[in-house]
Amino acid sequence: MKPLGIVDQRLKGSSAMAGPMDEMKALAAIILWNSGHFDTFDIHQVLDEPEDAVCRTLHAARHVAKRGG
Repeated sequence: MKPLGIVDQRLKGSSAMAGPMDEMKALAAIILWNSGHFDTFDIHQVLDEPEDAVCRTLHAARHVAKRGG
């Protein structure tokens, strides 16, 4: 069993869930999304991160903003 946060490179691009984004890329994703000019596919291409990781990051940011932490 792999520890959490370790991505199996053989599964990258498959239906397996991507690993977590680093903090700077996550912040960039949130800023790009909040600008209103980019969708999740654009952000995934710009940051070279899987689109599901971008979606999960944005969802988590909305959750934190809504609940205050």
